[in-house]
Amino acid sequence: MDQSHARAIEALQPFIHLANASTAASPRFVANLITNAIDHPNTYVFAELLDTPAVQSLRDPDTPAEFQPYRTLLEIFAWGTWDDYQKTPNLPPLTPPQTLKLRLLSLLTLAATTQPPLTYPTLMTALSIAAPADLESLITTAIYANLITARLAPASHPPAVHITAVAPLRDVNPAHALPAMIARLSAWESRCGHVIADLEAEIARIRSDAVASRARQAAHTDLFQKTLAGFAADPPPPPPSSSIAPGATTGEGGPPAKGSRLPWAKGGSAGGGTSGGSWFGAGGNKREFSADDLDVDDGYGEAGGEAEGSAPSSQMDVDEGAGSSRLSAGARHAKRILGRKT
Repeated sequence: MDQSHARAIEALQPFIHLANASTAASPRFVANLITNAIDHPNTYVFAELLDTPAVQSLRDPDTPAEFQPYRTLLEIFAWGTWDDYQKTPNLPPLTPPQTLKLRLLSLLTLAATTQPPLTYPTLMTALSIAAPADLESLITTAIYANLITARLAPASHPPAVHITAVAPLRDVNPAHALPAMIARLSAWESRCGHVIADLEAEIARIRSDAVASRARQAAHTDLFQKTLAGFAADPPPPPPSSSIAPGATTGEGGPPAKGSRLPWAKGGSAGGGTSGGSWFGAGGNKREFSADDLDVDDGYGEAGGEAEGSAPSSQMDVDEGAGSSRLSAGARHAKRILGRKT
């Protein structure tokens, strides 16, 4: 669509140069220039030509009456419609190419200002077309000229034309379009002001919430620090007293050293062997037995040669050699004190 607008501007440039080159153009020359401009097949915008001094000179009271309507005709081609041409008196008659172009330009205005879909009856009335086939031919010409993007629906009820895009080829009427445009821009400015006010209020609320959140966090941190300082100022509790069995002493008469085992702890053996954790170290356990504890007959009275009734033999120490090889050099041999049972 933008390419069609560029082609229309380019097609109008020769007529603008002719209008500006003629310093003292006659009204007839200007009328012929306007007729040739609207006859050209690629000219669809005319505002630049309408603003030239030569065309504006047709407003002068000295201009002959037969040439004054040409300026009004150019205005209708710039931003008017077929209906405007029909309602304006004393306008020059249109040639078939001019009639086709004005209907095409009117179709662009109707497509931009009328709610879709555009029905056949609406378009035929607005463009003064009697037969649906003529309307379809006009729509097809507009599509191939890249003026609109549309789809015909003759089988619908009622038949309609679905227009989806319109080329920007109509000029703006300063007398009517500018007030409407100013009103729309004013309404848009008002909406923007309300949106900005709402955004500023939301920003202020977020900032207030952030300040309150930081204050709560600071109070929480201060309370935590005070509580932590109170815990640090309290004296530590005394260590628990060690529980030692009554009467338990070490070899020096004092309490057992840390990590040592008490004499009655498990791990010792009565047979002179060693076990892990024994409080005697590498040497075996030492126990003393009396003759009264064991009912053992040593056999000296019967097989040892002593007479019956003689005095019991004296007690003797028997050194058992069993397990001696397993003991260290400084360990003592286990000793049994054996006696004759009386």
